[in-house]
Amino acid sequence: MLKFLKDKSVQVFYILLLILIAANISDWFFNYSSETNHILNTAMFSLIGIAYLSFSWAFDKTLLKIIFGTCGIYVIVMNFLPDYIWVSIVGIICLLIPMIIGKFLPDDDEEELEEGVAI
Repeated sequence: MLKFLKDKSVQVFYILLLILIAANISDWFFNYSSETNHILNTAMFSLIGIAYLSFSWAFDKTLLKIIFGTCGIYVIVMNFLPDYIWVSIVGIICLLIPMIIGKFLPDDDEEELEEGVAI
């Protein structure tokens, strides 16, 4: 998994997210219209959902693929659902679960050392 995240193509997600976060922070100083804020938030959450979907292909285990894929799809779809409290709660859960799972996954180097294959 970590080899996939270190790939150059994944860094595009990080750069785009940084641009969107910088645009959201600049809203504090320039007071964009509510339509612009909505577009920025939709783009940010859609990009996070696309990233979760693409990261799901890096896993070997089916359960992890399903969790990351489902969370990615929901984060994208929640932008186009009406604002209800349960939509936001499930959205927060779908944003946090992949991050929490990512913290507890073993590194690729640790897996190779456990298998007896040291590079």
